[in-house]
This record gives sequence, structure tokens and C-alpha cells, in this order.
Amino acid sequence: MEISGALSEVFAAFNEKNQIDEQKTHEYVKFLLKNNVKALFVGGIAAETLSFSDDEREKWLKAVKSAAEKTTVIFQLKPSNIEGLKKQIKTAEENSVDIVSLSQPYPIPLSNNEIVDYFNNACKLTSLPIMVYNEPTVGKAMDIQTLNLIIKNNKNVNFYKDSTHNMIDLHSLILQNPSLNVLAGSDGLIFDIMNAGGKGVVSLVVNPFPELINREVEALQKKQLDKALELQNKILKVRSILKEGGLTAGYRYAMQLRGIDIGKAPFPYSNINEDAKSKIEKNLKEINLL
Repeated sequence: MEISGALSEVFAAFNEKNQIDEQKTHEYVKFLLKNNVKALFVGGIAAETLSFSDDEREKWLKAVKSAAEKTTVIFQLKPSNIEGLKKQIKTAEENSVDIVSLSQPYPIPLSNNEIVDYFNNACKLTSLPIMVYNEPTVGKAMDIQTLNLIIKNNKNVNFYKDSTHNMIDLHSLILQNPSLNVLAGSDGLIFDIMNAGGKGVVSLVVNPFPELINREVEALQKKQLDKALELQNKILKVRSILKEGGLTAGYRYAMQLRGIDIGKAPFPYSNINEDAKSKIEKNLKEINLL
């Protein structure tokens, strides 16, 4: 299995009581699929997952999976302990998830050897393909030596999602593991990682603006580098504009402006005020996205 192109780091769609809303989820997922999103990444760290209980994460997964048709679904595992991992892997398998994603343990600053041991034990718990998610905001960034050991020891590690901004290690990783399916883990890294040999991006910006991310990916696939760099710079502007609303509320509001209501951000994430709404709408219009 290979994944390429624009993938969505899917938000949870809520009703007015901040409960998972299946109908809203279906409308949201159908919007993404209609706009050529290639896979759905559920439970992502940037998509507020740390505020969810295990039961809420399972409801979120079920709602996305029921709307996904044949589209690849990836489920991010949350726990740092074996029993928790067993429980969530069971959830993934019972819901016919295609790939499970696993980041470094958090918030524990483990040694490199301990991180390798953690992955070795976790990967034995399932026969599903594993995506290693290198996310330094929640734990110690995994270096090239650590990653190579994890890949060497675990034959079901087939995918890698990178949010480290460490391009030296990334080039080395791709060179030493040519069959590894590498994806950018940040909208700010699409140009760099795909030029280094990555296959696509797990994106937040793709949720309100799938056309923009698809144009960037297509330009890079065709080696239209001037066009791709121009689009990457536009994507960076979009990220800055949406951050006016806080970590995630600006993305949710932009989706509302596109006609897709996924509700408000969950506690403790901030919700957007009227001033930020006005700024976001004005600035998005100025760059012709509305």
C-alpha cells in the first residue's frame, strides 16, 4: 500500500453540546472526498485529540469511518502505556482501520533506547501497517539513528509522518529507507519534504481549502517548482491568517465560511471572537480564497 497526495488531519465535528455529530461528520468527509483528499487521518495531535477521552476518540473514528467509503483511514494511537495501546489497537482493528499511527511517548522525555523499545513493543501488538509520527511538540524528537532502528526492527513500519523540520535527518532517512512512504506532517513543509522524496502531506489547511493543497501537491509531482514555491508561500500565509483564531478555531471558522459546519473547538482550546472572525474573512478574501 502506498499513500500519496493530500491527506486530511480530520477534526471532530461537534453538535451544540460539543458531542460528536455523525451527520456533520458525514457532510464534512464527503466534502473532503469530493475534493480529492486521498486519506483521512483521525486522532491527530494538531486536531485537538489530547482533549478527548478514549470513548470520544472511538466515536470520532466510527463517524469518520462510516463516511469514508473505500478511502484509507489512519488512526493515531494516544496512550504511552501498553494496556492503553492494546485497547486502542483493538478499537482500530474492530473498525477496519487501514493504518495505525504511533508517535513518540509523551510527555515522558525518554532516552533513544527507551523510545526504540517502546516502538518495538507497540508494533508487536498488531499486524496492521504502522505509521511512525515524529512530533517533537509532544516528546523528544526521534533522530535518524533511532528511526532506522525502529524501521529495521519492525517490518510493519511502512509509513513515516514528519513534523520535525530536520531536513538533514529526513534526507538521510529517505536515502537509507527507499521503500518508506514519507509524508509531510505540516503544511509548512510540503515543498521541502516532497522535493526530498516525500509522497504527500497530512494537512490541516486541506480541511477548508482542499483545492489549494491539491494544487501544491500536483505542482510538486510535476516538478513545477516555481509554481509550487509560490503556492507554498500562499499556504504559509493561510496558516498565519487562520492562527488569528487560536490553535484550531480559525480552521473551524474557515470551514464554516466554506459552508461546512463542524462546530466549536473543544475545551481547553479557545473559541474565536468576532474581531478574529472579521480579520480572517477579510484576509482570506484578499488572497482570493473566498
